Amino acid sequence: MSTSPLLITADAELAEDVLRLAAVSGCELDRAPDALSVGDRWRTAPLVVIDPPSAEAGAESQLPRRPGVLILARGPSDDLYRSAFRIGADLEIRLPADEDHLIELFAEVVDRSAPRSGRVLAVVGGCGGAGASVLATAVAVTAARRGEQSLLVDCDPFGGGLDLAVGAERAGGARWSGLDVSGGRVAVSALHDALPRRRVGSGAMTVLACDRDGPSSGLTPQAVHAVIAAGRRAGETVVCDLPRALSEPAVAGLRQADLTLVVVPAEVRACAAAARLSAVLRDRSAGSLRLVVRGPAASGLRPADVGRAVGVDVLTSVRTQPGLPTALDRGGFCSMRAHQRRSVERSARDVLGALESTVVGAS
Repeated sequence: MSTSPLLITADAELAEDVLRLAAVSGCELDRAPDALSVGDRWRTAPLVVIDPPSAEAGAESQLPRRPGVLILARGPSDDLYRSAFRIGADLEIRLPADEDHLIELFAEVVDRSAPRSGRVLAVVGGCGGAGASVLATAVAVTAARRGEQSLLVDCDPFGGGLDLAVGAERAGGARWSGLDVSGGRVAVSALHDALPRRRVGSGAMTVLACDRDGPSSGLTPQAVHAVIAAGRRAGETVVCDLPRALSEPAVAGLRQADLTLVVVPAEVRACAAAARLSAVLRDRSAGSLRLVVRGPAASGLRPADVGRAVGVDVLTSVRTQPGLPTALDRGGFCSMRAHQRRSVERSARDVLGALESTVVGAS
């Protein structure tokens, strides 16, 4: 069975344009000069791109109708609609106006056929000051310490910038405003080249942080989707720090997550806030939803009590460390000593284990 889209055209210039757009999306095309030579590829190709003359010839030769057929022409074409109707095309594409759309369609084919070797975690605070950003950073750093490649994605433009939490605020590289994701797709190698990246243990971590000195103009749903997809394709552990007020970019991250964590302090008001947020997350998240409880509680509230109050299963708990904020201020999580990060790192290992189980169970 063919896994490459099929391009049917005898127009060399049109073929060159389409092949260029396919290359942008990382997609390889199978080309046929006419509809009579396609054979079984007409049935098995995941996507067929055909020009009007080839579509007319295909209709005359009674090619069977199938989903996933695009009819394509350069510039205005009075015959495009008629040809599309005769061949049973799903969509009409005109170049150059619809170039970005065609790139996205090719990228979707690649994403569907590529192994989902990476994993995606979303972390959100159940209330203000819950410690979600610290946990998200700890998971990304812990993954790198054990030899993995991790990608920490900051989706909260009002969170102060996760490069501070990592200790990479002075590192060269782009933040969201400096990232240009065109065509809805980006290579992970391009992210490694463009963004702050540091060795951690035997692995490495790349950080895409929000801007502090202006709007994070590049933080769009399309860009979030492209960045996360790049990390997943490359087999990386992608960790997204999401704001509680779920913006469209945050929802784009949420919908790609294999596992979503809500971080909740063991407090009654925090439980009430987290319960309301969790109801929204259930409707918008494609993956599993779990709690991480931060304690201990002066009131004696236990993690199991928090889970029952919120209505979500507890994955793990993390002990509050009084010296943690100071240690973070003095160099970020990567520079912390083992005893300073012990509690949150233990919880991060629990999270990585659950994330691995979630991905394996879904495959």
